[in-house]
Amino acid sequence: MRAVGLLLAALAIGCGRRAGTGGTTAVDGDRAAFALQLIRTEYREQTENGSFTGVPALVAVLDGARADLSPRDQRAGWLRHVLDRIEDALLRHAPPRTVARMCTEAAAQLASHGIRLSAPVVRPDLARGASLYRLACFPCHGPPNGPPPPAAAHLIPRPPRPLESAVTPYELFNRITYGGAGTAMPSFAETLSASDRWDIAFHLFADRWPPCASARWPPLPATALAHMSDADIWRTDGWGAAACQRRNFR
Repeated sequence: MRAVGLLLAALAIGCGRRAGTGGTTAVDGDRAAFALQLIRTEYREQTENGSFTGVPALVAVLDGARADLSPRDQRAGWLRHVLDRIEDALLRHAPPRTVARMCTEAAAQLASHGIRLSAPVVRPDLARGASLYRLACFPCHGPPNGPPPPAAAHLIPRPPRPLESAVTPYELFNRITYGGAGTAMPSFAETLSASDRWDIAFHLFADRWPPCASARWPPLPATALAHMSDADIWRTDGWGAAACQRRNFR
């Protein structure tokens, strides 16, 4: 089931998507960033029982990401080399921790190598994100911090909590855009606009925190906040700042 889902994810990555109906244009590195994010988590989960049957599907995901890179873009050379190294590690059945480290390090270097990634074009609307979550996500995932609803009991594997494998709003945006791997989660690239997907991602990262109790932190731009983890906010502004920064941004 998981291998089939990964193949579907690979096909989704290989297919073109509309320039953002919510105002975001196609961006060079999004599919590669999603592939790094996916392999970081899925390879470990697949190989926990000693089975490597899902590796070809993960390689197909990398193939789709490489195919999306422009051969005339010099910035793509570095990224293609990184994806090649990760494919080699997968085919050698390298330890999951090694592969995860490679993916994490590569993802952290995308911006410094000039690889453009999506960011919100308009300020995400948290209230609208909550409404969209109830409509598009709740039927399978249930409440953000709760178990899946009974109606999703037949899904294999069971839907995880929405933020289980995403550490930034951007990573969750990519999950919503491209779908899940080895799961029943579809791609929402054609059914939700880019703005819709950002609204949901920002809502979920704010909802995990209690209400903001202080206004002492200056608002961050949404374009920066999209790529920051809660740990990044903690390192910059201290523990608890995320409760406010995730809600009060510009």
